[in-house]
Amino acid sequence: MNRRTIAPVLLAFALASVVSSAGAQTPAPSVSVVESVDAYMREAMAKRHVPGASVAVVKDGKVLLSKGYGLANVELGVPATDQTVYQLASVTKTFTATAVMLLVGDGKLKLDDKISDRLKDLPAAWKDVTVRQLLTHTSGIKSYTSVKDFDKMTRKDFAPREILDLVAKEPLEFPSGEKWQYSNTGYFLLGMIVEQASGKPFGEFLAERIFRPLGMTKTRVNDLRAVIPGRAQGYEWDGKELKNGEYVSPTQPFSAGALVSTVADLVKWDAALAGGKILDGPTLEKMWKPTPLKEGEASYGFGWGVTKVAGHREVAHGGGIPGFSTEIARFLDDRLTIIVLTNLEGGHAGEMARKIAGLVVPALVEKPLEPIADADEAATKRLRGVLEAAVKGEADPDLFAEAAKTALVPRIKETAGKLPDFGALKAFQLVERKEVGETLRLRYRAAFANETVRASFVLDKAGKVAGLMIQPGE
Repeated sequence: MNRRTIAPVLLAFALASVVSSAGAQTPAPSVSVVESVDAYMREAMAKRHVPGASVAVVKDGKVLLSKGYGLANVELGVPATDQTVYQLASVTKTFTATAVMLLVGDGKLKLDDKISDRLKDLPAAWKDVTVRQLLTHTSGIKSYTSVKDFDKMTRKDFAPREILDLVAKEPLEFPSGEKWQYSNTGYFLLGMIVEQASGKPFGEFLAERIFRPLGMTKTRVNDLRAVIPGRAQGYEWDGKELKNGEYVSPTQPFSAGALVSTVADLVKWDAALAGGKILDGPTLEKMWKPTPLKEGEASYGFGWGVTKVAGHREVAHGGGIPGFSTEIARFLDDRLTIIVLTNLEGGHAGEMARKIAGLVVPALVEKPLEPIADADEAATKRLRGVLEAAVKGEADPDLFAEAAKTALVPRIKETAGKLPDFGALKAFQLVERKEVGETLRLRYRAAFANETVRASFVLDKAGKVAGLMIQPGE
């Protein structure tokens, strides 16, 4: 549920026929765009072993492309289309944040309300946490998805309070408002607050205020027992073969990641954002501003990651859950939106969206960072070893900070045998060094024999690895 690339976690590398089902009202697509995207998707899906994907490209309010690639269900040979239903995972957060802002607009909620005034029996450590801090991931509340052995609980049905109990006894990871750390607990709490303030179930509130008004007929809270026409099967690549994705009880993600949808429906969502149909322009601008911190700012607003790509403003969110990888990327300066939904865990929907954006608007192609002088070759040598081990699913706990030992090291070890053969590491070049508070952030270009990746490390003041993110491409 938290696979957005802004989170300091290890992203596993797991990364055809074409079927178009765009509606009759869709304008004639640009042949050059369609051909370029088609060629790219065929190559990327084959390289990453992605069984199926659906993609939409919207430029200047016009749908240039809305179609499916590959298979929504491999066993039955069902093609993916723009009506294929995927689990959205954390793309759900864009809707949860919108629900909160609708209630703020209704006067039923305030951003600076303390959550302890909204929900009963919360831990004392959370008493001063605000709605705003939940929205921006600055609450300091530990994410329940990062507790030890949570990955072994995927099939368990939880009551909402049982989810909170997973982290209720944990201290805040930092004073609220001072730092940024992705927290699914925060967005789970927001769903509970939406229900408390509206007096309606979370899914019904979204349907009443967003889905039905916009004609998003395929978008809803996931129910694995419900018959949902067009539902995609989720998969994982274990390094050797494709397998059905792990079952995850929908009670776990809730408002942090439980929605399902199609690219056709998300095109309607994009149009509503562009036209101010659900929230007005000033409200959206408030949501799309970086969050100020005690030191610097976070590249996240209210339910959206906010950054710049080659100097162009982008608001986006990705999602990852067993069986699925998703992304909605809106390039505001270019009036361009790319939506990519895939039915593969670790399917790199975010990478696909960025690549497609560059095909449509060449100015969005990011130039590779150039190597910089390395003043600490010993640290680089140590981190090179960490990376070489990580891509094999190995990790030496002694090299990691305490929190990373419980949250990150197990996730690295879970990837053992599931990643493609990268081959020998040929080059490991420092391309960025930045001090943020008491942490040091280092980014490297790592060229293996069979793959080139970007490896980003966060080191604590003792030089231990507190975060590691691996992204494909230059």
